Amino acid sequence: MNNAVVISIINSKGGVGKTTSALNLGAALAASETRVLLIDSDAQGNLTAALGCTPAEQKNTLAKLLLTTIDAPEDLDLHLPRSILHTESGIDLIPANKRLADAAARLQVMQLSQYNAVGDVDAPCEKVLNGVVEHLRGSYDYIIIDCGLKHELLTVNALSASDYCIIPVQAHFLASEGIPDVLELVKTVQARFNPRLKIAGILLTMYQSRPQLCQSVRASVGEIYGEDFHVFERPIEQTIKIAECPAVGKSILEYAPKNPAAESYRSLAREVLRLA
Repeated sequence: MNNAVVISIINSKGGVGKTTSALNLGAALAASETRVLLIDSDAQGNLTAALGCTPAEQKNTLAKLLLTTIDAPEDLDLHLPRSILHTESGIDLIPANKRLADAAARLQVMQLSQYNAVGDVDAPCEKVLNGVVEHLRGSYDYIIIDCGLKHELLTVNALSASDYCIIPVQAHFLASEGIPDVLELVKTVQARFNPRLKIAGILLTMYQSRPQLCQSVRASVGEIYGEDFHVFERPIEQTIKIAECPAVGKSILEYAPKNPAAESYRSLAREVLRLA
């Protein structure tokens, strides 16, 4: 693969397993001998912490890369290597912490300036992250962006830089789990910033082994959203082991490789590998 496939993990609701899915999809892809980079695009730094790093201690983060792209793009090649952590999991990571909120505020200032500008804007605030990602595509097979809940401009940036997005949804709360908001945002980004963006599918998470429930949720997808959206084949089981992973800074594939959730993420990775 010459050019990375970029995937955003997105939902406007919290607690649906975005960070867990970003980490474990990345680990499952890396186990398939692909080069994987995770980008933490959440000022809370949950993905950074889940890989065993302390967010507050990170000096070279996504925030620095975004601000460099805005203020001194000629220096981006200098800062990129310093901002990539090579983790014990075999996955690379661009970390995040609270400084990302400052970068988001800077993007908002840019947005206000754009609204007041006359004519086309050379570097729109919605595509700053794309400038970072384009420098990285040749070095990886997959780049996975974990989107946060706040700072919509950061999420728009992630989608503008992505080829696909995956929408994690709690299996028992499908209708109310933020999908309409995500679909509206995706449509906006497709129309204005990134026509190549596609929805890879809906990922059912926090699934408890009740086959009837899973079948009814799949049926609900068809009823509510028609046949337009793929539902990934295997839901992500809710298990104690997967809840323990962040405390040890490991993916479920490392921590409990025989756990049902680990097999769920291997199944997801197999489907993602077929996207390219």
